[in-house]
Amino acid sequence: MPSVEERLVESGGKLRLIGRLGRLLAVMIFLGIGVYFASPYLLTSVGRYLVTEQPLVKADLILVLSGQIPLRVLEAARIYHERYAPKILLTNELRERGSEELLRVGIRIPDSQERAITLLQELHVPRNDILVIRERADSTRSEMQTVAQFLKYHPLNSLIIVTSKSHTTRAYKIFSTGLGPQVRVIMHPVPNDPFDPNRWWRDRTDAKDVLHEYEALTDFWRVWLWTKLVGESAPPPVTVR
Repeated sequence: MPSVEERLVESGGKLRLIGRLGRLLAVMIFLGIGVYFASPYLLTSVGRYLVTEQPLVKADLILVLSGQIPLRVLEAARIYHERYAPKILLTNELRERGSEELLRVGIRIPDSQERAITLLQELHVPRNDILVIRERADSTRSEMQTVAQFLKYHPLNSLIIVTSKSHTTRAYKIFSTGLGPQVRVIMHPVPNDPFDPNRWWRDRTDAKDVLHEYEALTDFWRVWLWTKLVGESAPPPVTVR
């Protein structure tokens, strides 16, 4: 049978354990409350980071990146008519799945670039002011590479890039890095784009856009870091549109 002194030591150990658990629980509750109240600010910062915008100024060319044609093309036509640039350049993306099968049976549907040209003409942009890149790209990085190739034969000093809000930060990083300091890149997110960086976690489509962009940014940073540490030879990037 344990002595009184042994029982006191045992009781003291239990009390210390209870005290530690109590302090740990208090810290966890405090952190939980902090995260709860801070999360809207943190989540807002996550969304806002994805949006890069520079003030519109006169430029040599308006570049419309592929995707979300109605929103992007409409905005490109607007700033064209406001005389921010004399020409509009359209990139090209892969054909929609199923297009090749339709072609085999004699049915051809316009691709996204053809639809963009038609829409621009409906918006009173002369066909002579619409430039196109025929080569198809499967990612923002490959779009940049096709544009860089185009600029070898059509050199310019400044470029307005029109794209969706959540895509602007990644597009800016890729194009400003790829085209170099000799080309001024002016990012212009579509004002009517419904993406809301202040409430993106409440909208399923916006949440998917945020997750997609951070996945793609991770790949950009991976390639960028490899290039800085190893040299010009970079690993092949993961294809992220």
